[in-house]
Amino acid sequence: MRKNLNHWLTELEKIHPLAMDFKLERIQQVFQQLNLSAIAPFIITVAGTNGKGSTTNTVAAICHAAGVSVGLYTSPHMHYFNERIQINGQNATDDEIIEAFEAIQIARGEITLTYFEFATLAAFYLFHKHKVDIAVLEVGLGGRLDATNIVNADIAIITPIDLDHTNLLGNTITEIAYEKAGIIKPNALVISAENMPNISIIEQAQRTQSKLLHANKDFQYYKIDDTTWHYQLNEQSFNLPMPKLQGDHQLQNAAAAITALFNSPMKDQLTESIIADGLLNTQLKGRFEKVIHNNSEFYFDVTHNPQGATILHNLLKPYRAKGQKVIAVLGMLKDKDAANLASVLNDDIQTWVLASLEGDRGQTAEQLKERIEPFLSHNHTVLTENLVADACQKALSIKQNDDIILVFGSFHTVSEGLDWINQR
Repeated sequence: MRKNLNHWLTELEKIHPLAMDFKLERIQQVFQQLNLSAIAPFIITVAGTNGKGSTTNTVAAICHAAGVSVGLYTSPHMHYFNERIQINGQNATDDEIIEAFEAIQIARGEITLTYFEFATLAAFYLFHKHKVDIAVLEVGLGGRLDATNIVNADIAIITPIDLDHTNLLGNTITEIAYEKAGIIKPNALVISAENMPNISIIEQAQRTQSKLLHANKDFQYYKIDDTTWHYQLNEQSFNLPMPKLQGDHQLQNAAAAITALFNSPMKDQLTESIIADGLLNTQLKGRFEKVIHNNSEFYFDVTHNPQGATILHNLLKPYRAKGQKVIAVLGMLKDKDAANLASVLNDDIQTWVLASLEGDRGQTAEQLKERIEPFLSHNHTVLTENLVADACQKALSIKQNDDIILVFGSFHTVSEGLDWINQR
């Protein structure tokens, strides 16, 4: 009897002894056995700490608006594994993913693969099968030793870099940037979303003889008003609608995405209306996502590091200006910098409802409370619940007037919070 997708996903977690194993030799061998040749004629890979998901989804949405066949690979998923692999804006079906897994199982022989490596090869298999014109890959973690890096990107986009996964990537921005810059391959094009790329990125571009473009030097963008922004690259100059994704920081991601496509084979198909269409149709869950429930405003955000917290601080400014209070439902993995995040958001959030997260990397609400409470003002209320769902319910029960509820801190937290609200 053929295994269904859930059975496959359960088995994938048991094949390799480690959940993460940053050695590319195993996956490279299986990739060669699959004999996929090129997964697409043109590949764009995106690495960074913040903005990877927004940038990859924006690239894919603009491709789709232009009628260019595009494969998009992202991680992690919010609700269903199928979200990780999209062909022309549609999630891969269970049957397609199972077909890919079956082919990988045969090709790997005695070679063990991690869950993420299986997922990456499945995306490559389906991009090859569907003959996509452009493959857009979001790096899972780091870059240099990430499974997505077994193929050579024609364009490497590096989004903003912050301290995250320091136990694996290094304790400084320069060390982390070195790992991210590992996606830069010989004679490629590198696009830095930041206007001052880290020295590690500059040096890797030089080593590989790759051309480096960076924001506010090689391409420019700025906000005109609440509905319009300006983008310019050489003779290309557009006034565009603000992206569907919320926050002024999305202009940074969008500008990098547009610059990549103007340096791709589809550059002649890009018009102002097609770019605008892509920006207005980019969808990504958990990026300050607004949901109305019981006449209450909920916002879901996967922010989990200090740089992301600063972005969230700016997103909350309009609510502070109107005197609205924020009740936060927070759940974080134990390897994240909860203290720094709490410090950044101390003036924005009046009541914290902490939730436990399960798994090896999870932590209890009480452990999280011990980590953040010393960094909060004395007039803050800190409550704890065992489940994200219970924390959401608690936040709703204590909400008054026009308070807003912010659910954030992890993909796990946002996923469980959205599940809770969708059930209602």
